[in-house]
Amino acid sequence: MDDYSSLREQIGQDLDTLQGTENPKSIFEIADDYLLGNPNLKRAVVEDIIKEEADRRGIAIH
Repeated sequence: MDDYSSLREQIGQDLDTLQGTENPKSIFEIADDYLLGNPNLKRAVVEDIIKEEADRRGIAIH
């Protein structure tokens, strides 16, 4: 597991929730939510995790 395993798990859970309740969001909107909550995170890392978790779940994000 990487250093971001808890973040990856949270993003995965949030993507599952979004998939059931909303239209696909932009990856930038999703990343902004995490970056506002923790400004120490790097945008590129958060976006990569979002992309990977969305791909694993077959969730369309743009």
